[in-house]
Amino acid sequence: MKLVILLYSLGAGGAERITSLLLENLAKEYAITLVLLEDIQHYPLNVQKIILGRNRTTESGLKKLLKLPLLAFKYYKVIQDCEISLSLMTRPNYINILAGMLCKLTRKSPKILICERSYPSKQYGYSNLSSTINRKLITLLYNKADKISANSPQNLTDLVENFGIAQKKITLLLNFFDLNKINAQSREDSTLKEQILSSKARGRFAFVSIGRLDSGKNHRLLVDCMQYFKDKADLFIFGEGEKRNELEAQILSLGLESCVHLLGRTPNPYAPLSVADCFVFASNHEGFPNVLVESLALGIPLLTTDCAPKEILEPLGEFIDNQKHCEICKGGILVPLNDKEAFSEAMRFIYAQPHFFSPSNLQSQARKFAIESQLPHYKQWIFE
Repeated sequence: MKLVILLYSLGAGGAERITSLLLENLAKEYAITLVLLEDIQHYPLNVQKIILGRNRTTESGLKKLLKLPLLAFKYYKVIQDCEISLSLMTRPNYINILAGMLCKLTRKSPKILICERSYPSKQYGYSNLSSTINRKLITLLYNKADKISANSPQNLTDLVENFGIAQKKITLLLNFFDLNKINAQSREDSTLKEQILSSKARGRFAFVSIGRLDSGKNHRLLVDCMQYFKDKADLFIFGEGEKRNELEAQILSLGLESCVHLLGRTPNPYAPLSVADCFVFASNHEGFPNVLVESLALGIPLLTTDCAPKEILEPLGEFIDNQKHCEICKGGILVPLNDKEAFSEAMRFIYAQPHFFSPSNLQSQARKFAIESQLPHYKQWIFE
């Protein structure tokens, strides 16, 4: 059976990591062609690869829109003789569906499967032209796919309730992880790991965050909260993005240069993450933030805004504050979106009680998402 998989690239993002794991395992049994919009590949894979022209994720929204018909035509030529065409993420999904429609005009179409990895109403909830166009395209195109998967219950519900997608077409498929590989990589030597260990050796608490430096990830909130911890903790942020200059200016204006560290991208985030005291995450919207499960796999407690599927943290209905804003979960503490006071309160709690969450219990929480338990569901959805 011939399977073609389309996505932006195999860069360092969460969807790309999941795809690399999926490809690695499916390639043992099936003939697979990987099609990328941009020639970036961080993961070595032994599969046929096609680059669909010259594209950049940094292109303007208008240019991306105008290129959709051409990319769909190019992709149509690739999938004419395959049985299944699978895409991940919004723009590749558009291209996949449009190419499938072209196939139906000329010959039998392969099964068109799409994976939605974001929360569309929030991802495209801004009052700009790009968001408006994406909302329209999802509404117009997604129902034309044969099957749709969503990686969290809220994403699935959003597609049905706000975009009119037929519920019978959508399947919930949670992200999966190679926990053994995460733990193996966490034991590797790293200068960044040594930097955090050096800080801890001076008696300082280590907060770590990982994510693209953009407005959605809301690192400004983390920096603001560090005003309360300037003399006793460090915040190490891994990632790059368009908000770096703004964050650097914010750090300088608050006098936090000695305790907030923007460390850029790293090919192995697990090594420094493994020595964190707490993983902090202030995002405003997410589909399924992989880094939360990856932190749990290393026994690191989470402090996160309410942006993630409840399956990851599993709230217990108990709170650390009288206002009931900071909820205790099996995986850490959950706070409302963009709430500086609640986030700071939760940081103070974890700082004061660093052993409140058992590493073994946190790791047990991560095992729900092990590849061994989730991959069979993906295979069933793709091939049956």
